[in-house]
Amino acid sequence: MENLFYIEDHVSCHRYKSDFQTGFKCATIKKGSTLEKLSAACNHLFLLKEGELRIRREEYAPRKIRKEECILIPKGTKMSCEALEDSVLLVMSFDVLQHICDKAMLHSYQSMRDQVEYNFIPTPIRYPLTSFVDLLIGYLKGGIDCEHLHEIKEKEFFLVLRRCYSKEEILHLLYPIIGVSDFKGFILQNYLKVESVTELVDKAGMKRTAFDMKFRETFGTSPRQWILSQIARHVRYKAMDPDVTLRELINEFKFHSATHFCRFCKQQYGCTPGELLKKSRFEQEKNAKKTHVD
Repeated sequence: MENLFYIEDHVSCHRYKSDFQTGFKCATIKKGSTLEKLSAACNHLFLLKEGELRIRREEYAPRKIRKEECILIPKGTKMSCEALEDSVLLVMSFDVLQHICDKAMLHSYQSMRDQVEYNFIPTPIRYPLTSFVDLLIGYLKGGIDCEHLHEIKEKEFFLVLRRCYSKEEILHLLYPIIGVSDFKGFILQNYLKVESVTELVDKAGMKRTAFDMKFRETFGTSPRQWILSQIARHVRYKAMDPDVTLRELINEFKFHSATHFCRFCKQQYGCTPGELLKKSRFEQEKNAKKTHVD
């Protein structure tokens, strides 16, 4: 892979993937370092070639992912990833599945989704996915970065997954995106970008009555209640950061004032903002100790 022919022609082609958002990326992460931020507008499948990572994701205690394991980070998720050893990670980032067979696969699993108790646990990478990971990392490190390659390899990944993994394994791996409609995907991608339900309705290009009806069918509650509960989840996760300040929380989540944020905390958590920081950091310290013991 060190002696590619006509590299200038490859790089200058308009299909050369110079701006990465979707597709595959290889990351080498030194022990103690963190993975750079990934787009919240995409799903990210982590396939760990070498090393060990600790992933902290809202709602779940920190998880370790080890050599030859994979795990899915769904779009809209706030997470952090630290290398516990020198690590080589292949990341597959995608929005919606493009191939009709892949869409059909997810659709066929919807009826089985309620039978699974999902707990954000890694899935083993085994042959032939091990060879898939090795070859693709070689391509990327060698400089082969054509959009066509990324598209073909995404299709190949799901083809291998369907043929070499059980339905139960696939359900556990892809659980967060099974049953996600185009409307649901739109909401997950945009609800943190707006400051009101009205703005979200306008962005969707729908009438308010139709939007509210579709929202209740999809999420089982009103837009306002669902968005408030999601913001509460994000705030609680962010509050676990020992360096975050109340002002940073107010600004990041677009609260109009400290009074507004205080009222939100009392409604959602039954405590003041200061008490929320104290409780969240205590919980994070407890989770960190548990992970260290594991």
